[in-house]
Amino acid sequence: MKHNLFFGDLIGEIIENSRGIEKNIAFSDGEDIRTIQALDYFKDVNASRFLLVGNEQKILSHIKEVGISLNDRIEILDPRTSAKRDEYKQIISKSFENRGKSITGPQVDELAEDTSYYVSTMLKNNDADCAIGGSLSSTRALVKSVIHVLGLSQGKNFLSAAAFVDIPDCQFGHRGKFCLADPAIIPQPTEEQLYDITMSAYETAEVVLGVEPRVALLSYSTMGSAKGEDIDRIQNVVKRIRESYPDWIIDGELQFDAAIVPEVAMQKCPTSPLKGGANTLIFPNLDSANICYKAIQRLAKATVCGSLILGTAKPFNDLSRGCPYQDIISLTAMTLMQTKEL
Repeated sequence: MKHNLFFGDLIGEIIENSRGIEKNIAFSDGEDIRTIQALDYFKDVNASRFLLVGNEQKILSHIKEVGISLNDRIEILDPRTSAKRDEYKQIISKSFENRGKSITGPQVDELAEDTSYYVSTMLKNNDADCAIGGSLSSTRALVKSVIHVLGLSQGKNFLSAAAFVDIPDCQFGHRGKFCLADPAIIPQPTEEQLYDITMSAYETAEVVLGVEPRVALLSYSTMGSAKGEDIDRIQNVVKRIRESYPDWIIDGELQFDAAIVPEVAMQKCPTSPLKGGANTLIFPNLDSANICYKAIQRLAKATVCGSLILGTAKPFNDLSRGCPYQDIISLTAMTLMQTKEL
């Protein structure tokens, strides 16, 4: 298969930076032909081991159609015939037991054949270092498998998500690049959830953007220009993070323009450490984050990367079911970048 691909600056940089990161990366939707097409390109960029999970015959058919060869770096794993089936069933049962959840034998059998649960179990059992799903399965299925089996990383209490946008001809952020959180998982974050979202987004933005995150917690208010519980929640999160991480460049609550436009920041919040230079934007709820990043994508013709699922014990990221195979390439590179934190 010939690939005449052009990636924007952000994705190009991420792919280049992922070249030397060699991991075992699993694909829970391995029987998706788009996954095979993505690996046809990515196998020549990165020397990782690619584990395709799903129906073996479907995967073999797509491999033949795309025209690539199986080798020791591309492996098919069918949960229905897996040699580790019994071992994985025990891990799933134990994971439910540890969370105080009951599960029957037939339910365990069913989950052991579910590709999302199979991959979460692989990650938990150190049979894979990171993973990608979502091109065929739902976000809900992926997230449930993480919560029930894989678990959260140390110090994290909630899952959240981040997307990265690369806006052409944009002077704001990091050369037009921004990290946005949370556009996918938590509808109305509590103070504790907002704290976790901010912490996870900072860590991920540092890895993906390769620069010091400059974090703005966004609102309809700037520096107390309005009052309310939503404002108090943001201010409390900023205060807590500043006390624990005094070197972080973080501020809030800020309106969007005060966060990213230096001239507006000089008028609305002249004492802000961000000075209108935020590159990591934390939204007050799922509505605003999701609407904003999709509006930027369509109206500004921005490149969007993600969603990255944050807070997992190991990276397991989610695609859109309508994604082109180019998105699988970029998310594969980003997922490998995340393993640098481990």
